[in-house]
Amino acid sequence: MLIPSLAIFSNRNRLAIIYASDTIGIKTNRSSLAMTKIKDLGEFGLIDRLSKNFKHHYSNTVLPLGDDCAAYSASPSKNQLVSTDALVENIHFKLSTISAEQLGKKSIAVNISDIVAMGGTPTRILITLGISKKISSSFLDQLYKGIHKTCELYDIELFGGDTVSSPNCFFINVTIIGETKSGKLFTRKGAKKGDLIFTTGTLGDSSLGLNIQSGKKWKCSAKSKKYLLKKHLTPIPRLKESQLLVRSTCKINSMIDISDGLVQDLHHICKQSGTGALIYEEKLPQSPAFSKVCSDNNLNPAPFILNGGEDYELLFTLPADGVKNLYRQFKKAEALVTHIGEITESSNKVSLIKKNGKRIILPQSSGFNHF
Repeated sequence: MLIPSLAIFSNRNRLAIIYASDTIGIKTNRSSLAMTKIKDLGEFGLIDRLSKNFKHHYSNTVLPLGDDCAAYSASPSKNQLVSTDALVENIHFKLSTISAEQLGKKSIAVNISDIVAMGGTPTRILITLGISKKISSSFLDQLYKGIHKTCELYDIELFGGDTVSSPNCFFINVTIIGETKSGKLFTRKGAKKGDLIFTTGTLGDSSLGLNIQSGKKWKCSAKSKKYLLKKHLTPIPRLKESQLLVRSTCKINSMIDISDGLVQDLHHICKQSGTGALIYEEKLPQSPAFSKVCSDNNLNPAPFILNGGEDYELLFTLPADGVKNLYRQFKKAEALVTHIGEITESSNKVSLIKKNGKRIILPQSSGFNHF
């Protein structure tokens, strides 16, 4: 997600914007700031509109708005990373389909993913809770059980936060802090024509899991169902793979995590880098469970892979001369990495070569829309 990461929800004439660990209530009438207008702007148009008058006053700011994290220089050898993400009930999750412990785990994992997408290591978190009347203390106990397990797994310290009353829905906002070596800060900007495009892991699992969770009556074995639901409910941030790239001698020109869908996140790289991209349908990696469910139910896998989102895999580009070294390191670490395409000079245009050889343009609007 971008910094600032905005979660916006309306309650009649009140608009609440969650920014970092503070909640700001802005009184407004329906005619002056209608949700339809915000929807027209879109997430990134809204961020541009709200942040356009802010200037950066500090010389140690390395990376301000526009990437998975903001970064500033903490020392000559180290950058500090900061990101924030909100998960809002009935927008990002339903309490009827996710347990409190799973929600706790996921809320931390998706924030860790922003840090590792920059080549960083997570260190601290701050948590803000918006608690509605239906939330019990036992629910919060289980939520923090999941948070604690994930923090222990990744050696993250709970550093502070806030609790507020929320009239109609529950939300959790996590601000995460991390660090990376000064010379190993990976950003969306930097992809070059001729770079090869790679992704870790497999794609589409979370989207298929979400559909199963939502009640789709597909033919699906218990084993496949368990796997796909786990990929959606408790994603694993790719810290190991990110650190492989940090330690590698390969030159990583750009990187992002796949949270809003492969197409939309690839568009972010292209927009920041002033490039285009070409990807191949036959090369897009699928898990055995994903392939089996799609095959058994005559489902087209492409929409889930291209636009589903919440895979939290790493999408990155590098020059062709680094590929052998990349494969060697990932094989040694028993980690999956797949070449799916290449960077082109067609500015901000992402194309797909289908299995039948037909070339189609993939619009940026594909993928998760927060509004």
